[in-house]
Amino acid sequence: MDRRRNDVLATLAAHGPSLHAIVLRLTLRHDVAEDLMQELFLRLAGSKAFATADDPGAYAACTAINLALDWRRRRSRDRQRAPMPDDPVSAGPSPLATLVVAEQTQAVLDALSRLRAAGRQVLVMRYVQQESYETIARRLGKDVHQVRSLASKALMKLRSKLGARASRKSEMHREQS
Repeated sequence: MDRRRNDVLATLAAHGPSLHAIVLRLTLRHDVAEDLMQELFLRLAGSKAFATADDPGAYAACTAINLALDWRRRRSRDRQRAPMPDDPVSAGPSPLATLVVAEQTQAVLDALSRLRAAGRQVLVMRYVQQESYETIARRLGKDVHQVRSLASKALMKLRSKLGARASRKSEMHREQS
């Protein structure tokens, strides 16, 4: 167990800041990102698959993505909302514009969390981490064409889920009017 713990510590030392950035981008909350990083350490330390992974950094990244998106799914079931910004008056965008962007971001991340693991990992690596298809293929052990295909199919499913959500919202607005 000490060897596995040392391997996890070495991986987190090398990839920790990028893993934290992924989790923060997917949760949009610093407190949750900190908690999930601790959970990530525990999961990796207890994982036999991590010990035998060809690329421990890639394995840790996939685990971090899954942890963050699992948190989003649990949170969306509870229907809790993120807190309002501390300073609503600023020289930046209007509060309404900020809320609209935040709501759209929440909707995209919630829909992303409902995709299959392979598709959501490719989308996160490509569009959140902004990695090249070549890098993603290497990290996932796939061909570049397979990764492009996965990304394309996952984007179509994501758009479909977002379209269905928009349709439900407009129906609710019509019923309330």
